[in-house]
Amino acid sequence: MIHVTNVSYDYNADGSNPIRALTDVSLSLQSGELVALLGHNGSGKSTLAKLLAAVMFPTHGHISIGGTPVTEQTALEIRRKVGLVFQRPDDQLIANRVIDDIAFGPENLGLPRDVIQQRVDHAIATMELESIRTSQISSLSGGERQRVAIAGVLAMEPACFILDEPTTMIAPVLARSLLRTAHTLRDRLGVSIIHITHFMHEVTDFDRIVVMDGGRVLMDGTPKEIFGRSDELSAVGLDVPLVTKVGRILRSRDLSIAEPILTAQELCTAILPLCTNVPSTASAHPLPSGPRVPSGTPFIDVRNASFSYMKDTPLESTGIQDVTCHIHRGQIIALLGGTQAGKSTLIECLNGLRKIHSGQILVDGTDIHSKGYDIGALRDRIGIVFQQPETQLFEETVGKDVSFSPRRKKLSPDQSKALVENSLRAVGLDYQTFRLRYVYALSGGQKRRVAIAGILAGEPEVLILDEPVAGLDPRGRAELATLVKRLARELHLTVMIVGNTIDELAELADRAIVMHNGAVLLEGTISDLLAQADTLHAIGLELSEAAEIARVLKQHIPSFPTTVLDLEDLCETIGRYCAQAKE
Repeated sequence: MIHVTNVSYDYNADGSNPIRALTDVSLSLQSGELVALLGHNGSGKSTLAKLLAAVMFPTHGHISIGGTPVTEQTALEIRRKVGLVFQRPDDQLIANRVIDDIAFGPENLGLPRDVIQQRVDHAIATMELESIRTSQISSLSGGERQRVAIAGVLAMEPACFILDEPTTMIAPVLARSLLRTAHTLRDRLGVSIIHITHFMHEVTDFDRIVVMDGGRVLMDGTPKEIFGRSDELSAVGLDVPLVTKVGRILRSRDLSIAEPILTAQELCTAILPLCTNVPSTASAHPLPSGPRVPSGTPFIDVRNASFSYMKDTPLESTGIQDVTCHIHRGQIIALLGGTQAGKSTLIECLNGLRKIHSGQILVDGTDIHSKGYDIGALRDRIGIVFQQPETQLFEETVGKDVSFSPRRKKLSPDQSKALVENSLRAVGLDYQTFRLRYVYALSGGQKRRVAIAGILAGEPEVLILDEPVAGLDPRGRAELATLVKRLARELHLTVMIVGNTIDELAELADRAIVMHNGAVLLEGTISDLLAQADTLHAIGLELSEAAEIARVLKQHIPSFPTTVLDLEDLCETIGRYCAQAKE
């Protein structure tokens, strides 16, 4: 169906400094194929997606879709065949209401009214949007907007669906639902699916994986073929599913494990014969407890805080309800929960962006809503880096954006320059290299670093990161975790990491707070929480890959602990069970 032949693409091709994004790319995709497109940030994945959807056109080479060449003259015809869902939903949401946006595409195809209604209803049901079908898009969360964007493309019934990192903005439980939908579309309608992602575990059951690096196709094969080449993937900043690493490590320890293992169920099948003699009452290896809540007065003390959106109207909805939690200086706190848990509402209340309707929020013992309290000074003390960093980068160049806070305080040019230079250095960006660089030309990871630098230039005491790994590849996520750990140590920051997954950053936390339906459900160390893995799973909080694998193993080996924190911990635990079986 899709044929790409020797395609190259240059940004600013007619200018004096063209930037080569794709070089001599050739590949073919058949009707009904489920294909994953992998590559680190800047590898050319999104550029190729835009060429396939006739958003842009090749500088060199040829592309044809269903026998139709992709040209400016055939663009409308191609766009009827290929539906592209962008990584950022706001890039393609047009109408004010959910139902109107989903209907926009079918209406522009000139379809009869009854057909449009049928398609819209089907898309709404498929993406589980019935409860918000008449809602204003401006009132939706990032995850809800992503689902609306997908539904809008789904309603056009394209022959090929291109999903450009669609799961970075939605909760893991919705991501799994979306991937099931992709399989259903392929199986029932014969739709081709191209899924661009950084999450390797999402694509282990795809038909093919195409790996890109430096604007070229580096690998093309089945998941077993591609993930069997872990060293080559690592060399270009990619990874294999954690369960594949587990299989490789166990094999190196002389256990009979096939190569490569792609799913937790495959791993379970492989090790069960080796663990048949383990008693159901076997005790788990004890894990050291992390730091407990320090004694003394909390730096931030939230007492029975509640906030409702559109309060005292027929559309009132709960944001947070009777929340009590405490944050001490120097701690790294993970604030975790699924969709609509209340996490974003809480952090916006912490620095005064929203005013709670009841309860108290005390900072250094003072109620932030008491008469005469300086909310502006509070926002300097408690800085937030939002989920989409580009939404808070508003100046033209990096240096000007990072200097916003010093300029607002009317500091001298020398003081401002010193703060900007130090802040950029703190996040690993050279001042001379980046100060005049245009914000729009930055990669996703660089934008996130610049957003953090802008907050650091305000000399905060607390750094809050809202969904900080969204959109980052494995290398970017690991680099960000290292950066946060270093900033907390060197700048003596109190850090709050907000997320819906127990990931690399959450595992840095001294303590975690889990929210559900606007209230605090659980508190403790990450190990404490993982002991209640089923509860976390039930509320839509994704466990770490290691804990998810342990949870599957526990279904067959009842005594297997879910409190494993990482790859090494998981492998050691499996090794002990296999050793016990041999005894």
